Amino acid sequence: MLKKVLVLLVVFTMCSAAFIGCAEQAPETGAEGEDEGAAEEITIGFAVSTLANDFFVTMNDAGQAAASEMGINLITLDAQDSSETQVTQIEDLITQQVDLLIINPVDSDAVGTAVMEANDAGIPVITVTRPSNSGEVVQHLDIDNKEAGILDAEQLIADLEGEGKVAILEGIAGAPSAADRQAGFIEKLEADAPGIEVTTSLTANYSREEGATVTEDILQSNPELDAIYAHNDEMALGAVRAVAAANRQDEIKIYGIDATADAIEALKTGEMAATIQQQPDIQMRTALESAVKVLNGESVEPLINIPLKLLTKDNVE
Repeated sequence: MLKKVLVLLVVFTMCSAAFIGCAEQAPETGAEGEDEGAAEEITIGFAVSTLANDFFVTMNDAGQAAASEMGINLITLDAQDSSETQVTQIEDLITQQVDLLIINPVDSDAVGTAVMEANDAGIPVITVTRPSNSGEVVQHLDIDNKEAGILDAEQLIADLEGEGKVAILEGIAGAPSAADRQAGFIEKLEADAPGIEVTTSLTANYSREEGATVTEDILQSNPELDAIYAHNDEMALGAVRAVAAANRQDEIKIYGIDATADAIEALKTGEMAATIQQQPDIQMRTALESAVKVLNGESVEPLINIPLKLLTKDNVE
């Protein structure tokens, strides 16, 4: 009888120890399972040329909203239109070991060294609006800038009935967008409106203030002028200011590109004749969607052009 009791006690003790051991290990195993299944937050750096331009403000706002929806940490750094500042900022993002870079270059040539540094660090790069002329990018998002110039030219030709004098405000010298917007506009005039003369074409660096100053000079040297074509809305709005100050708003029609909020209002009041909507919000959301695909090992299209739309007083909302 004593032997039976001792055996039962030994068995009970062994089972109890096993049960306690299993109970102690269970939470640890569950915690490991939870850690293994948890997704790490994606961090993306957005190096933007300037937030002094409504176009890029719209792009950044849309990007931050989309990033929040997608669970992405989006770090935006404003270069304030300085190539040197932008390179330094990109290098800082590389040091922070962001997962991917979205870059809107101040200058397509100057940004190349920073893109190559990102390549060396194994950080994928997507460019928006302006490309990088060196280094490797997985995708570039843009519009067909030549088409934008053509669309403005078509509307201008119709408004002037094929006759008149035009001045041009050019974007940043050397920027591919400026070159293409100029080429599309000029080629359309030469092909379809030999009666329209381009009297002067000067750079105003995509800036509203410079647009106003350069337009003042143009007005002084061009007593007869029927239209001003600007490579973006910021310069067009500067032209609006200068033309109004010279009290020549009834004789000069102004055309831009971007469809910024201020330009939309200028269309509604008749201060501008047309602008081209290029949808920066869609461009940035698309860039973020592509970024997630790239980080998941998926392939993406190397070039995406966002559709354009001509806006005038007749069709603006």
